[in-house]
Amino acid sequence: MNYIVTRFWDPILNYLPKLPFVVLGLVIGYIIIRIVLSVLKNTLKYTKVPKALSGIIISMLTIIFWVLLFGEMARALGFTSIAITISGSLLVLGLALANGATTLTSDIISGVFLAKDEDFEVGFRVKTGDVEGVIQKVDIRKVRIVADDGKLHIVPNVNLDKNGWVVLERELKDDELKLKNFIRKSS
Repeated sequence: MNYIVTRFWDPILNYLPKLPFVVLGLVIGYIIIRIVLSVLKNTLKYTKVPKALSGIIISMLTIIFWVLLFGEMARALGFTSIAITISGSLLVLGLALANGATTLTSDIISGVFLAKDEDFEVGFRVKTGDVEGVIQKVDIRKVRIVADDGKLHIVPNVNLDKNGWVVLERELKDDELKLKNFIRKSS
């Protein structure tokens, strides 16, 4: 009986002293990630990188930062095999991007091309297929388009890249966009 209790409690007692450092590491990591992403967002805005491309860059880096943080926390707890697996997931993501084998990868690649296209920006009024509205956000996988009735349409990047779009109106100023959204919500 003593053997069973010892086998149960020993691993717990080994990891217990490490938990405060891991929690502190997560908190500090979270703060660092937020600061780095904030600085990067402002830098991208200052250098006038297109908003869509900025969104994709920020989305990808957010994922990478969090994967690295959790990998490091697993290593700190002594779970080196899990840390290697987590780090290996970044390698798999890189290989998937290189091969273009999945829908996710197609969306990411299409998103980069959409973000670089001067006829596709946040605030532009577009029509693609049955969807017509103002581009609200472009991220790593999808484009969010707000229709006149206030409905949010979420379109995969690859669909837009493949099917095309029509630019109905160039970028609305932030004040005009807020006013239109306010009017839609009020009516």
